[in-house]
Amino acid sequence: MSQNVFDTYTRKWPQIGAVLAMALGGGSVLAASRKKPIDLRALAVMNSMTMAAHQVEEYVEPGYFPGQVNAGMFKSDQPLNYPFNAKSAALANMSFTALYAAPVILPKHKWLGLAASIFGLGQVFAHWVAMPIYLRTTYVPGAWSAIFLQAPIGTAYIRSAKAEGPIARDEWIKAAVVGGVFIVFGVAAPNILGADKNSPYPFTNKQMGPYRTDGG
Repeated sequence: MSQNVFDTYTRKWPQIGAVLAMALGGGSVLAASRKKPIDLRALAVMNSMTMAAHQVEEYVEPGYFPGQVNAGMFKSDQPLNYPFNAKSAALANMSFTALYAAPVILPKHKWLGLAASIFGLGQVFAHWVAMPIYLRTTYVPGAWSAIFLQAPIGTAYIRSAKAEGPIARDEWIKAAVVGGVFIVFGVAAPNILGADKNSPYPFTNKQMGPYRTDGG
């Protein structure tokens, strides 16, 4: 192991360990679902945990997703609080809790779990394809949890749901409707309505990451 690699490891071992644990956990669930169906409520619980991990990666460690959105995507001249701010982020992420909790509470309604699973799979596209291409970057906070947790556990849910019995067309339609309503009212609306250049709810400098404008 070269000195530079070792130095990086000594500084980043918790993050490296977390990524490896996500890969091991997600891969194990996906492999297990190939052999036999996994209880849908258990998978829904796991799926809700993937979103919690995803939000930590976006907003806590490394946590600079807000900076990428405001400064990178919207070219804001005041990225700490416009157009995305801490209040609108908190309100939007409350709706994520509802989306992922619903199939835990009502596990017999497959369409609820399908909606959450499909949304999680969509996160892979957003964090690994759409945003990196637009921002010309190799990493977007939320990418590791998307590929190592949301993708395999969402896939395991769909696979296990099919194994329990054919998924009816109307269940796919309901899942699509739930996903659409969630994106419009749970994600877009809080951020559009909450956009305010005078918002008293700024993100932190850490959440700006490489997009900080204070020279820190």
